[in-house]
Amino acid sequence: MDADDYLGSLLSQYEPYPLIQAEEVRIKTDLAGFLVDKITRKKFRKGKLHPNTIKAVTEKVNISLDRKAPIHFVVPFGGYKHFWNPSHPEPDWAELFNFRFLTEFVSPIVSAYEPGVFLEYISEDLILPRMNNYPPDSLEQYAIAFKKLLDRYSKNLPKNLKIDYFRVGDKHDKDKIIAAVDKLLPERRNNFEKLSVEGKERELKRSHRSIYWQGREDLSKLDEKARLERTIESRLIELAYYSVESRPEFIGDYFYGDDHICICFSFGLSHDNSDNDLTLGSTHSSVVDYWIGRGILEKHGERFIPRIVSKEQYESLKGNLTTYPSNLIDMKNFQAIEVYDGVVNFS
Repeated sequence: MDADDYLGSLLSQYEPYPLIQAEEVRIKTDLAGFLVDKITRKKFRKGKLHPNTIKAVTEKVNISLDRKAPIHFVVPFGGYKHFWNPSHPEPDWAELFNFRFLTEFVSPIVSAYEPGVFLEYISEDLILPRMNNYPPDSLEQYAIAFKKLLDRYSKNLPKNLKIDYFRVGDKHDKDKIIAAVDKLLPERRNNFEKLSVEGKERELKRSHRSIYWQGREDLSKLDEKARLERTIESRLIELAYYSVESRPEFIGDYFYGDDHICICFSFGLSHDNSDNDLTLGSTHSSVVDYWIGRGILEKHGERFIPRIVSKEQYESLKGNLTTYPSNLIDMKNFQAIEVYDGVVNFS
């Protein structure tokens, strides 16, 4: 099997989860327990499993079972491709790898529970022009391509597995959300100034590498002091957005209410994960978010392993990557795949 054959199998071959006899027996007497165990299993998790997470998942599963409704997962994400990435502004193999990873994650539920699974990707890109200086056109380009890729991937899924996608800004008034965010900024700034030096740096850690300095506006000529101020503003906008987004007039408790089980990725490993969201890898071998990182393959003998790499990881590997053509998906960034021959070790 060559790289393109392997990618073709990820794209087109759904692999049903094979229930063993002991599982079939358990499903008849404790379906809820079986589903909770599969949702929280260590094989897919990257974060610690908090007791509150188990409690919440159990409650959501029981709501769905009572209704005979699909198990409903929500997957909020950035909704863009990071500007460092050669794939920017459109998706690449990283997004496909995540589709496949989450498909494998839910496959035991699909096999055991007839109503199946509803998996919902939710883009929070509306705040990015204000927060991180992304050009709106680049976000539109990503959204169109992401939907096209997801539609292509979904063609070969079983009937009781539905994967969907929407943008918060398509369902709610963007201008009202941004105005409400701006109104909160003075309060957020006061809170920020009360932090210790270490606390401030912890808050800004992610924001330092998130701002697109030559994006919607050219901020590249700002001096060091002005850059720091813009970085602080970016973080305060992010925190304010979380508060505003969850108001009843906007998305409300959509991520956590009703029967919805919220999945997160690297966010779940940060101190922002105060709700103890279920934290998964982006693939089996990766924790880099798929909208930030770049999808490559590792070749272990005759086996291929999908991996999503960060900017630093990619820079360290790219001299040893071999590029192979692909004709599976007629989209930008899918005409070739980069392959590392061997086991990647970033330690």
